[in-house]
Parts: sequence; structure tokens; C-alpha cells
Amino acid sequence: MNLSEKKREIIEKIGVFHEMKGFQPVVGRIMGLLMVAEPAEATFEEIQEELQVSKGAVSTALTVLQAKERVEYRTKPGERKRYFKLRIRDWKNDLKKEFDEVLNMESLINEIIELKENKESDFCCSLLEMKEFFMFMKNELPLLLKRFEATRK
Repeated sequence: MNLSEKKREIIEKIGVFHEMKGFQPVVGRIMGLLMVAEPAEATFEEIQEELQVSKGAVSTALTVLQAKERVEYRTKPGERKRYFKLRIRDWKNDLKKEFDEVLNMESLINEIIELKENKESDFCCSLLEMKEFFMFMKNELPLLLKRFEATRK
């Protein structure tokens, strides 16, 4: 695969970014590798070799990425190897799904506020503001996506 130093730096940056989001470092590094690879795919063995990680770490990370529908694989006729690649063709729906998960916190915040005795506390006021922001985002995100699509025409 022969990656340049710049590509290796980007792989590490992507790994750190995903690690800060709570993923294992290998998960993000695999995503980074699949982003910079030419073509944008790699076999299990290439991933292991390029990232210098164990088979178990690669296997676990690929399982996580497939379960989160971030990575898929294909096979080539006459070969037993799997070629892993990122699932980015449906990025808008994937992003919308992530936003929906976060924005669904609104109902949970409502339940928390209902439980609080002192609804005038700083904490409750912050929760209410957060809830208002989530409601705002629920309305604005679809409009933002429509505006983006309009610029693409």
C-alpha cells in the first residue's frame, strides 16, 4: 500500500478524533486508512500491516464499524479476501440519523425537568435552554439540508 508520511499523519489525526468520541483508537485509524487509501479499500491483512496492530484489534474494530454501518466489504471473483471500504455514499441519511439520535434527547430532558422540584435552579434553566436548542435544531436541520441541496443544482 505504501502510504506517504502525510497520509499516515492524517490517519493518526482521524484516529485521535474518533478516540475523543469514545471509540477505540484502532476504529478511527481504520476509518482514516480507508479514507486515504488508493483505491479507497483495504483487505484485513493490509489494514493489519499498515496500522501495525493485532488481528484481534482489527477484527474487533471492523465488527464495531460494520455494526455501526460505517464500513462494508466486497469480494472479488475468484478471491477469498474481503475488501473493506467506508459506507459514505448515503452520508446524508447517516448524518441525519446521528442528528436524530442526539436531538431525541429533548424528550429525555423533559422527563428530567419534570422530576426536578426546583425548576428555577441554574441547572433546570440550562436544561430548558438545551431543550429549546434541540427543538430549534430539529426545525433548522431539514431546512439547512434543503438549502445545501439547492446549491448543488
